[in-house]
Amino acid sequence: MTEKEVKILMTKFLNGTITANEEKLLEKFDASLIIENEDRVFKSDDNKKQLGQKLLHRIHSKQNKKSKKPWLKVAAAIAVVINLGVVAYFGLNADNKVPETVSQIVETTDWGKRKDFVLSDGTEIKLNSGSTISFPEKFIGNTREVTLIGEAFFNVAKNPDKPFIIKSGDLCTTVLGTSFNINAYPKSDDISVTVATGKVQIGAKNSMVYLLPNEQGVFHKKSDSISKNDVDTNSLINWQKGLLKFNDITVKEALGMLEKWYGVTFVIHDDQPLDCHITASFDNETLSNVLESITYVKKDLSFKPLKNNTILIKGKCRDNNQ
Repeated sequence: MTEKEVKILMTKFLNGTITANEEKLLEKFDASLIIENEDRVFKSDDNKKQLGQKLLHRIHSKQNKKSKKPWLKVAAAIAVVINLGVVAYFGLNADNKVPETVSQIVETTDWGKRKDFVLSDGTEIKLNSGSTISFPEKFIGNTREVTLIGEAFFNVAKNPDKPFIIKSGDLCTTVLGTSFNINAYPKSDDISVTVATGKVQIGAKNSMVYLLPNEQGVFHKKSDSISKNDVDTNSLINWQKGLLKFNDITVKEALGMLEKWYGVTFVIHDDQPLDCHITASFDNETLSNVLESITYVKKDLSFKPLKNNTILIKGKCRDNNQ
């Protein structure tokens, strides 16, 4: 049978117009030849998918009627080529095999809480406060895909044959085995990826960047662009160690960090700008100790606890030279 004849019979099968005699021709055709010449037999990926669906329907209907036609073996071989997961042996003791389904797991942390866990492939994840990550119970197929909202540190188990992919909004991060941090809170204008070890690829609609250790890629949501900078990874992933650091930032910025860290909300009295600067470091300290330290260096500020984890901040914010 020539290649042209195979294509004609495939088209007729797809259209449901194949005759009994033409089907017998396919029964005599060696399915291995289809496998060897799949690029020339199938017009496109959509064509392969469409044909595959029809093949599965035909295989199942024939099996239900306990048909022993050799055509089933041909159909099964073609279905394997089309990557439909049909790997059963079709013969006297043929069994139906249902494609494997995998449950999706969702892990969430409240504000002020953090969580550590390990995925089925051995990948270690530290999930920061106010974050959500979803992943399959076990990874099947050619990739390992998860979805992140918020911030997490990944120590990805190496598997050169199965890239690990993290989807964070419009940004996609791809690795084979490395450790890195992703900050992708929805309210932020940017998504940042900071690499500790290995190599990471990040990509959006219009750009793609590779990152090495001590490099950070920042995806700017508004402009749909990516920038890359050299960074000190120790200072950017301290949260996983319980280290809270203010490195010459404004008090208002520090309060934003404290809200995420401890799960509280600050209310600023009289809408003070709080633009004075602060430098400090805290190692797994309580919130009361942190606030006490701030008022020690910023003596004109005071904090008053309110209901529902809300804290009122009053007073003026001055730098030492003011």
